[in-house]
Amino acid sequence: MVKQLMLKNTKNGKISTLELAGVFVAISSEPNSAQWRELLPLDEGGYIITNELMETEIPGIFAVGDVRHNSARQAITAAVDSATAAISAEKFLSF
Repeated sequence: MVKQLMLKNTKNGKISTLELAGVFVAISSEPNSAQWRELLPLDEGGYIITNELMETEIPGIFAVGDVRHNSARQAITAAVDSATAAISAEKFLSF
């Protein structure tokens, strides 16, 4: 369990310690959506816009997880998004 972090101020070089109960690691704050820019509408941050069924404005294309607009950017919500998209895709394919 992480109980503290040693931090280095990059401006003055000062070392400090931060006491804490845990750490949440974020890999990136930018969505990996560049390949969809010409096909799908993206919000101002580059996230793919979907409805609550994970559908984009193009029928048959779904988006889930961190690349989706209004995502909580958590693994658990990505799993829920994926389940929702799978059900939506199944309905789409059955027509």
